[in-house]
Amino acid sequence: MESIEKHLRKAKTWNMVLFVLGIIGTISNLISLPETFNPTKATYDALGEYGAQSYEYVSSPFAKVYTVVSIVIGIALLVSYFLANKKLKEGKAPTKIPYFTKIAWTVIALVITFMTTPNVDYMGVNMARFTQYTAIGTSILISIPTIIVIVHLFKAEPEE
Repeated sequence: MESIEKHLRKAKTWNMVLFVLGIIGTISNLISLPETFNPTKATYDALGEYGAQSYEYVSSPFAKVYTVVSIVIGIALLVSYFLANKKLKEGKAPTKIPYFTKIAWTVIALVITFMTTPNVDYMGVNMARFTQYTAIGTSILISIPTIIVIVHLFKAEPEE
């Protein structure tokens, strides 16, 4: 019994880490919303061909829809982390659906990044590779708390 409580406490701690990271991400997305809907062309013009292709992407309806969907999913995940925290405080295991949703959305975001990154060299650096490697590294780091919560929730399940 103590082992289950220990795993629920650890899941609660990492759930709070996810909650804080989610708040930071959502605030960041909300702050960038005006630039997303009305990008400044001069900023992109200074980057040459890479900037032109980037501007074309950020000006597209797809980029705007993707940003809004990301914000909605982020807010939904925040609400689910908050509700999960309440259950964890009561010593009950919450559903794992929000955590699997977070991992699925991370994978979808990576695929979208790979498909939409302009394949142009800027100052001798292949920006597509740079952006993709950065996205993979960041996604792995941000997914660690999610994976830890899932592991502890599975370990908190009573053995039959």
